[in-house]
Amino acid sequence: MAEYANHYALIEMSQTFIAEHQVYSLLSQVGIKTPKHCFVDNDFSDIPFDSGEPVVLKGMATDLWHKSDNDALHFRDFELEEIKCLHAKMQKNLSAKFEWLGTLITEKIAIQKADNAPSEIFVSLQRDKCCGAVISLGFGGLLTEAWAKELKQSLLVWPASVYTPLEALEELENHWLGKILLGEIRQQKPLLNRQTLLSFLESLWRLDNLMAEKNITFLEVNPFVVDNSGEIIALDGVGLSCQDKHLEPCPVPLEDKSFLNPKRIALAGVSAKTGSVGGLILENIRQSSLSEDDILVIKPGVSHFAGIQCVPDVASLIKHPVDVLILALPAKSCVEMITELCAQGQGAQAIYIVAGGIGDGADQSGFGESLSRLIKDRRASGQWCPAIVGPNGLGMLLSPLKLNSLFIPQRKLNVNFNPDSQVALISQSGAFLITRLSRHCNLSLKYGFSIGNQLDMKLSDFMALMARDQSVRVLGLYVEGFAEGDVCAVAKLVKQFRAENRHVIIYKGGRSALGQAAAAGHTGAMTGDYHLQKRLLHKAGAVLVESFNQFNAVFKWMAAYPDLHTLGKLAIVTNAGYETVGSVDILGDNDSGRLYEFNDDNFQRLNKILKRHQLEGLVAPSNPLDLTPMADESVYYDCVESMIEFGAGVVMLGLVPLSEQLDTHSLSKAEAFAEKLKKLTEFSGRLIGIVIDAGVPYQQYKAVFERQGFPVFDGMDMAVLGINVLKRSW
Repeated sequence: MAEYANHYALIEMSQTFIAEHQVYSLLSQVGIKTPKHCFVDNDFSDIPFDSGEPVVLKGMATDLWHKSDNDALHFRDFELEEIKCLHAKMQKNLSAKFEWLGTLITEKIAIQKADNAPSEIFVSLQRDKCCGAVISLGFGGLLTEAWAKELKQSLLVWPASVYTPLEALEELENHWLGKILLGEIRQQKPLLNRQTLLSFLESLWRLDNLMAEKNITFLEVNPFVVDNSGEIIALDGVGLSCQDKHLEPCPVPLEDKSFLNPKRIALAGVSAKTGSVGGLILENIRQSSLSEDDILVIKPGVSHFAGIQCVPDVASLIKHPVDVLILALPAKSCVEMITELCAQGQGAQAIYIVAGGIGDGADQSGFGESLSRLIKDRRASGQWCPAIVGPNGLGMLLSPLKLNSLFIPQRKLNVNFNPDSQVALISQSGAFLITRLSRHCNLSLKYGFSIGNQLDMKLSDFMALMARDQSVRVLGLYVEGFAEGDVCAVAKLVKQFRAENRHVIIYKGGRSALGQAAAAGHTGAMTGDYHLQKRLLHKAGAVLVESFNQFNAVFKWMAAYPDLHTLGKLAIVTNAGYETVGSVDILGDNDSGRLYEFNDDNFQRLNKILKRHQLEGLVAPSNPLDLTPMADESVYYDCVESMIEFGAGVVMLGLVPLSEQLDTHSLSKAEAFAEKLKKLTEFSGRLIGIVIDAGVPYQQYKAVFERQGFPVFDGMDMAVLGINVLKRSW
């Protein structure tokens, strides 16, 4: 089954097969109807069928997934002697390839069918390593694969942690299968009622809970059908269980006061070599508000390095404990130092591993495996273990302390610290973090983290720290892979953010097969099934972006307006005709309704403004508004103000600075204009985005608007792109 094949991707050979009669027992426990049936091995003394009664015989064997393909499915009228013969025949045939279990005898169900439409139901329940419990439902029966190919959405996928049965029903009602079952297709009678369908979905959610209790990882029923009484009944089923209990990921025990507000920091791996990683980190840390007495260097044989006190080894941290220990050492040395620290039972609350080569594609010596085992064993036995960030972590930014632990020199990246910022960025890739800061030079983060391979501290652990700081209103995430089980933890935190009118923007890398391979080689990431992850995170309330351009555009809008919770109609004011045309093209026919539509009063009022500026007859009052290059700052302001007064929620302001009427040299008028626009946004509560589509000579002009906190874009397409993504997400 093509589309359904990924549901088997995470099945492990160590799991135990669950046969159909065992599936029936599970279904009955949660109130799902099953046929009258009995299971026999060699004892035929207690069979609940009468002579001549229509029955179905099914051969049961371990790992037998498709009975009809193995001559293990027969339809007969019940006659005991014939049943015994078929039982013996199936036992002989199946025993050659499988471990024989016995024969399942079920009643033959009279079912309702839709006219010229499929009505059989496929259901699977899987406890996915990344997304937790996932319930899937679609067209079932022998034509499952054919319908999967024909329909764009043949399968509905519901991560159980963020969907309720009622929400699932609402999606099913809009799906072809739901419409067929409920009789909402032309000239089709209903096979069941809405309450029956809801009750069935509620039973599936109970079945998922039962699976967790019994360590069952996978169940599939294909098909469910509707019987003549209008109830849903199972006609087949298989599953898998495992001996190991399902374990939810546990948060790393880390107090935010020790990590977000460290009092003392130690660094191992510094050298006098120009451009060394450790030396660059130390130079950046020294610029923080920490006193030099609160910075330690682990370096044997010297008392001081560049004026900073040195200690010879991690054993010295027993007397000089720190909150954060940064290891800028080779992989082997990192593992040895962490092992020694754990053995002594104290010294650092958190460790930041800069090096790669631990648990990723470059790890040829098993360092990641040995370090993971050390952490797991100590936590399981209740022994002390520091929280570990990375490996392959570029560093962190803590604006309240003006702390920069990146190994990027300040001449390359001058970080804009702002303790009052409401924005944070967590990135599995260090390069993604620093290039966002470089591209958006006015971007100020309260917190920025490069989290690396997530060998210990996971994405959800960092999100939990941000969740506790209510001042963080916008959280950007770049993730290549989720630690096992962490997608559900992230989704729950996303829901928490949204409930508090806070926003999470996510770019998930490794969506394609090649992207997954690249992510695994780079960070050792568990990329997982993006389709499931996307549904889970979107349902939780995340803004999911599909490209770097989308991330940049959305992040600019949200960083500028962190309290944004709704978008009104869009207005566009520019002095370039191509921007008016292009902006509408980007919106597209389906989204053109997002533009604010003028009424007669709007036309008249805007025309008066144009007349006052002697532009009547040169500019037509409309939205988008194409102002002539003769327009100066006062014209722009009056037109933007009028659009807001008319009712537009977002105004896109395009300024082509090559116009002689705009102040792009002395910048005094530009600064006054930007300040006036800023007051307008604060007073009105509406959004203004600035588009300056021009080259290097106009960077200072762009900076005028950036200093006022506006999102400034290099092109109208990027500005509209961000609004489009936000609108579709909400």
